[in-house]
Amino acid sequence: MDDTLRAVWNWLPAFRAVAETEHLPSAAKRLHVTPPAVSRSIKLLEEALEAELFNRTGGRLVLNRAGQEFLSTLQSAMGDLDRAVERVCEDPLSGSIRVSCLGVLTDYFVLPAILGLLDDYPRLIPHLLTQRPLLSNESLRRGEVDAAFYYEPLTDEALEILSIGEITASVYCGRGHPLFDRPDLTLDDLSTHPFSIPQIGDSGQVMDGWPVHLDRSIGMRITLLTTNLAICRQGRFLTVLPDVVALEALNNGELRRLPFDLLDPIPLFGALRRRDPPGSSGRVVLDAVRRYAAEVAEQIPP
Repeated sequence: MDDTLRAVWNWLPAFRAVAETEHLPSAAKRLHVTPPAVSRSIKLLEEALEAELFNRTGGRLVLNRAGQEFLSTLQSAMGDLDRAVERVCEDPLSGSIRVSCLGVLTDYFVLPAILGLLDDYPRLIPHLLTQRPLLSNESLRRGEVDAAFYYEPLTDEALEILSIGEITASVYCGRGHPLFDRPDLTLDDLSTHPFSIPQIGDSGQVMDGWPVHLDRSIGMRITLLTTNLAICRQGRFLTVLPDVVALEALNNGELRRLPFDLLDPIPLFGALRRRDPPGSSGRVVLDAVRRYAAEVAEQIPP
């Protein structure tokens, strides 16, 4: 078994190149070897594992199920190795850090927190990616991102998914909306006016936190939660907005926060690989976002 493992290590670069390109000449060019040499490495690897990793169709090599699982594990392991080399050779808070986030989290929490970190770690080069939660978790497992932030309490055995705070949200309307100047509003008033709402999240719920037991009329569906701020300002639709997003327009008199305590706070989550050590760039970024979220919460009026 030990001899097999040592031999397998020699063939892994060829396997990864072919698996990611599904084209022998392209894989050979990546590795600076000949296509026959790559083909032989794949054959030897499959013989050592006693399992086929590719389907051969029309001269192409396409990963089968076993090959897909092997590639996913290999990408994760090689990503861990790359990060370990970086930690040994460099300051862990220098170079690239890849962060997945979306919408309000990006603009109002992750971005300001990372910009604050750059004051202390000017050699850090953040890469911000927009991904939904399930894709973020997959990217984490594969080593393609270092930290992820989202709103949904997902679970994953390979990841630490931590609560990093919460944000409050309220129902808003813009100047010109029929409810903007109406006193003594009731829930019946809400039911007669349509909402603009965001997409369904990976947990199956609408991502603005509207209570599932309350019906509402839908007038528009959007992709980005922050788009509702612009829509609300037009005075056509009611919207649910995180209070941090609405704060400036509320203070300027452009929006009205309607007097209904309907919405639970929106939880914020940060995700990391369980095996990432203390002091890793992902953990430092997560802690910075957690601290910033606490500061934001203190700025929101009751």
